[in-house]
Amino acid sequence: MPGTWTNLDEHPLTRENLRLLLDNRIAAIRIKGFATPQECAVFVAAAKQVQLKYYSVGKIGYIGLAQYEYRWDRPKEDYFHDAFQADEDIALVYKNSFNPVQRFIDQLHAVWQAPVEIAREEKGKYYAGIVRSTTERIDLHVDWAPVNSPTYDIGAIDGQLGWNFFAEELLEGGHTTVHNAPWDPEVTPGEIPKSYGLDRTLVEGAKKIQYRPTAGDVVLFNSRNPHEIMSGTTEPGRSRMSIGSFVGRMPSGKLVLWS
Repeated sequence: MPGTWTNLDEHPLTRENLRLLLDNRIAAIRIKGFATPQECAVFVAAAKQVQLKYYSVGKIGYIGLAQYEYRWDRPKEDYFHDAFQADEDIALVYKNSFNPVQRFIDQLHAVWQAPVEIAREEKGKYYAGIVRSTTERIDLHVDWAPVNSPTYDIGAIDGQLGWNFFAEELLEGGHTTVHNAPWDPEVTPGEIPKSYGLDRTLVEGAKKIQYRPTAGDVVLFNSRNPHEIMSGTTEPGRSRMSIGSFVGRMPSGKLVLWS
């Protein structure tokens, strides 16, 4: 997949722009005003009522489930069992605010020519929609299901996007940088390719775009490109609060979501 961005602009959501982003021909799509300031405030308040879990690296609080953590040496039944529980956890947030994932699906469906839905396979339904709350840096990494999750149905996709709805923003910093250097690692059978904390030589000389997480907006980018998030500063009691997932294009053209 060559790095073929035609410009470094943020584009509106249209069918053609969505196709171009999946094909890595443009750098980003921004949906401005995805939610009102009041909706953002209510979503943040609802998320803070749920007990956050924390990743082992950095002070990143979250609600939800990452399929990536189940991709090797664990039966699929574990993932789909935990996905069901994660759906119940996030339902508490939606009940007291609104459902950004469904709103996002509806907006994609309005412009796309094929079905758009949360991914599922024979053993169950995937989880989509991780809430994250942090001011910390997130190191250079990639997300690409054909390599990250080859034994799951999402491993058949031919394009993958990451999207985030930002409900709360930082006073300074917190920018996301996406490098136009699509990931194509050598894969040794039985080994897990490193996809987090990547060597910076992978992005040397590559074009890049940097975008600011603005409350109320959604930003989409091609997650096969290495990307990183800068740390930031804010006032007490606030963070960079977001919810998002991945969007993959199946060979049929259907778009599927998972986290």
